[in-house]
Amino acid sequence: MKKMFTKERAPEWVMIALVFLLVLIWSLTAPKAGGPDEPMRYDVAKYLYEHPGKLPHGEDEAIRNATWGISYAFYPILSYMVSAIFMWIAGIFSTSEMVLLHAARLADVMFITIAAWFVLQGGRKLFGREKGLFFSSLVIFMPGFLYMGTYVNTDSLALMAAAVILYAWVSYLEEGWTWKNCVLLAVGMAICFLSYYNAYGWILWSFFFFCLTVLLCSEEPVRGRWRFLFSRGLVIAGITILLAGWWFVRNYIIYDGDILGRNASTLCAELYAMDAYKPSVHVTPAKLGWSLKEFFLYQDPGWPHNWVIMVMVSFIGVFGRFNIYMPETASKIYILFLFVGVLGMFFMIREFCWHKRSVSVEKKLVNGEKVKIKTIRCSREWSKKGIFNLMMLASLITPVLLFIDYAYFNDNQAQGRYVMSALYPLMYFAVCGYEKLLARFVKKEQVRMWFYRIASGLWILGAVLVYLLVIVPAYAA
Repeated sequence: MKKMFTKERAPEWVMIALVFLLVLIWSLTAPKAGGPDEPMRYDVAKYLYEHPGKLPHGEDEAIRNATWGISYAFYPILSYMVSAIFMWIAGIFSTSEMVLLHAARLADVMFITIAAWFVLQGGRKLFGREKGLFFSSLVIFMPGFLYMGTYVNTDSLALMAAAVILYAWVSYLEEGWTWKNCVLLAVGMAICFLSYYNAYGWILWSFFFFCLTVLLCSEEPVRGRWRFLFSRGLVIAGITILLAGWWFVRNYIIYDGDILGRNASTLCAELYAMDAYKPSVHVTPAKLGWSLKEFFLYQDPGWPHNWVIMVMVSFIGVFGRFNIYMPETASKIYILFLFVGVLGMFFMIREFCWHKRSVSVEKKLVNGEKVKIKTIRCSREWSKKGIFNLMMLASLITPVLLFIDYAYFNDNQAQGRYVMSALYPLMYFAVCGYEKLLARFVKKEQVRMWFYRIASGLWILGAVLVYLLVIVPAYAA
């Protein structure tokens, strides 16, 4: 415990405290509908609060939305269950609707704060102190990340789950697959299963990361590697199923074999939604026969940008009920800064190689003179950092592809929160990119360190200013 509260860790605790206070104050000042579909989400939490020990059916009339004909009870409700616990505690003192709503939001405040803690620990293990704080600042003080903790939703829980998984991956690079790291990975995956479908890529790539690193990067004999894979792999799977399996078994029973509840939700919407909102008549880009280019460049009359730019801008931060925007210049600065970092990622292409190459230099006599001859021999050693980089790249791409598929075939929305689980790998590659660019063009180590410090400070200041200059006036209007 003493190591957690050293002078060196002080900046981390200051950042955690700032995240918690900023998100808490933001959630307390947000109006009744503080985020997309918050009233529908809050209905599930309120049902759990009013019916202790009973889980709602997705079609339950008490929580079913009259317009859309469904409820959010069709989807994982762990986040709302935690909200209900905070509501029960608050209900001891007051049953005011606003008090209960703020109590429900407190779950999301805690999820984002816990996610920030894991990001800080993972960043330090990945990059060291200065660059680790830079990475953590980019993640936890991005306005869109903070916003996820200010209203009732499941995105904040997904971000927490992904942060736990990322920390388990990073800890493996430093310590190997210890029992602690295996349990952390299992808990992270279980929480992810019970959070948000768009974050499931983290579960998929965790499976591949574990298998590839055990089979390819271990020093054990082949038979020992397979024994380790199955013994610890079964424990990871067992913990994950134990913690998360109940939800899918329940869905299988009550939704006629539909373990995800998505088909059941569609059928419910077809029965109870208003005529214009039934899935069979809902207009989608796929039904209109649009090409992907037409889809990406489409601009709704209510949008200031086309679909692609809207996703990018709202990923950085569009708030309220998708109607509170940062100044366009601010959004451009955020996007440009990240673009430069990711561009620098191309200098690390070799670090995506799985296989390490051994290089030897021999001196031979050629015409009486000694000449150095470089020989490259492939060894049997695999690069665990290379596998890590590939899994991070996959974790970046997967939610983007899932979102494009959903928006094209089901519901044409341009909300960046749907790809928020890609935040961690995006910032990882941005930091790696800046690291490569600075190493290439800035020779003095001290100058590079000051870049990380100043950039971190400005990024943190930007988040505070977004709340003070954008959110506060918008809420007061």
